[in-house]
Parts: sequence; structure tokens; C-alpha cells
Amino acid sequence: MKILGAINSISPKLFVSPVKVNELLKLNETELGNRLKLLKKSGHVDIMTGEYPSSLTLPNAISKVYLTELGRQSLTQKR
Repeated sequence: MKILGAINSISPKLFVSPVKVNELLKLNETELGNRLKLLKKSGHVDIMTGEYPSSLTLPNAISKVYLTELGRQSLTQKR
């Protein structure tokens, strides 16, 4: 829920950098990447991977993350 909330606080409807999300969460970047992959499998987020790493890309090549409708619904149900 914390990850979904952090994504939502940056931008609930657009792709955002996972590095910016992690600035709020302060997790290990590899751990965040693993959790984002699990959230993608469950349908809560969508992720984009980049072939060329940048300062806004996680070590596992995740460059953008997006909160899906299911992710937004999960946030509103928890509040």
C-alpha cells in the first residue's frame, strides 16, 4: 500500500520514475524493483523497462511505473 500511495502522490494518472517514488519510500532500489514486479503481476501497477540505464532507472531496468485502475481502487478501499 505504501508503494501504491507513493506512486499516487507523485502522479495518479501518468507514468513516473521509480527513483522518484523511492525518494518517498527510502527502500533498497533492488527490493523496490522486486516489489514493483509483484505489483505488476497482481495488476496494481504497470511498468516500463529501459534498455539503457539512466539516473532515473532502477538496477533491474525499471524506468517508469504507472498506477492502474485496480491500484487506484485498492488505495481508495484502504482509506
